[in-house]
Amino acid sequence: MLVRVIVGVVCAIFAIGLLVGIGYGYGAFVSIVIALFSALCVHEIMGVSQCKNKIMTRVNMIFAACVPLYIGFDLERYIKVAPGVITGIYVLAVLIILLKCYDYTKFENAAMGLFASIAIPVSASCLTFTYEFMDKYPSVYSKSSEVFVILTAMFCAWLCDTFALFSGMAFGKHKLAPNISPKKTVEGAIGGVVGTTVSSLISWAIFNKWFFHFDTIKWWMVLIFVPVICIMGMCGDLAASVIKRNFGVKDYGTLFPEHGGAMDRIDSYLFSMPATYIIVRLMTEAFVK
Repeated sequence: MLVRVIVGVVCAIFAIGLLVGIGYGYGAFVSIVIALFSALCVHEIMGVSQCKNKIMTRVNMIFAACVPLYIGFDLERYIKVAPGVITGIYVLAVLIILLKCYDYTKFENAAMGLFASIAIPVSASCLTFTYEFMDKYPSVYSKSSEVFVILTAMFCAWLCDTFALFSGMAFGKHKLAPNISPKKTVEGAIGGVVGTTVSSLISWAIFNKWFFHFDTIKWWMVLIFVPVICIMGMCGDLAASVIKRNFGVKDYGTLFPEHGGAMDRIDSYLFSMPATYIIVRLMTEAFVK
């Protein structure tokens, strides 16, 4: 448990560093971190799916790393090829590799590689989508607003998991999804949502007093939307667990001691961040435009 806590604290400090970068206008460089994690996650998933084709795995990893960089640094301005065309070429390349190496490559390896290398970087890049969208409304959102929204999404992904862990250990009796994740309980899930919501409200009070420049983000928005994002984060955790159960493994990797691999760390984030982006976009378009 001590090692788990220490690693968690180190990861939290690293995440705070990314938030500081976004606050000072260096958000595009966060895409480098997203690219790294996307490639690592794809590598872990291909390993879990027992893919023996190293060429396919490397191609999947390269594509997964390029997507966040393409988005974060707005490379569309320089690369005069439509994203759909690039994706189509990539899909054809993977299928050709499958045909070339059919004797030791399964179709499920190609399907898993395509899904992971597209879904993971796009979901992770919703962080970039979120602050870029908020940047379009400087009279509504300040940089501190962007930091708060992204911080809240991270709370819903990682802090919720921590609250759920301790709540489950203390009060857990009813299994949440016994066939997917036997240790998760309904009581733990409720504790995770409640604890994260309270923490987010405290964070909102701090930002509202010292950092917010516009009265855009209300306390009731935090109260309503944080539970929704927390639930989506839990769905991300369970979805990642489904893949592990299908292939009979406990963790995706050993990158983080007592925490598993990169995928084990960002599985909740891959659902909570897109949910945050959707909520921010819908709320803005409904009340600002």
